[in-house]
Amino acid sequence: MPQTQRGEVWPTDLLAPATADGESGSEALGAPPIPATPFDGVALDDSRKRLAGWSAERQRLFLSNLAETGSVHLASAAARLTARSAYRLRARSPAFAAAWDTADQLAVGRLSALAFDRAIHGRTEQVWHEGNLVAEKRLPSDRLLMWLLARLDPRRFAAPWELRKDGAADPQDQARESFPALLDALSDTPA
Repeated sequence: MPQTQRGEVWPTDLLAPATADGESGSEALGAPPIPATPFDGVALDDSRKRLAGWSAERQRLFLSNLAETGSVHLASAAARLTARSAYRLRARSPAFAAAWDTADQLAVGRLSALAFDRAIHGRTEQVWHEGNLVAEKRLPSDRLLMWLLARLDPRRFAAPWELRKDGAADPQDQARESFPALLDALSDTPA
């Protein structure tokens, strides 16, 4: 399907069309420039020609995809920005970094499900005899399953010397509770 028929909005679609003399439509009409909005108390440069970047909505989209996939590159692609710019934003925005850490914690749930699937159903190993493939067998991993159980639920499955004595709360429950508030606290920032 051609991109024009997908109904997707790209950052360049948000810019006003240029006139014959090269200025954007809003400048030609004498409209005031769009003021830059401060992020984390840092004043931004004039952004009248740049409407793309890490808006709060894009940050939320990135973080939601990161929480679902565990992949910075897939989450960046969903937000239509680069992984490099995501890492730069993480370095300069404490709010974004905190939400990123929580998204990583939420991604552990999905990744652990994949690891459990591999531990239970195993990997496929091919059996060859005299240059011919004669069989395929699935090899579950008891070692991976026991490691996962010990790390994901140490209160029930860890060895006695590995148990935490501080009575810490479950990190998955904490992440589930705090993630929506962290997403709501994000604001617009340039790329």
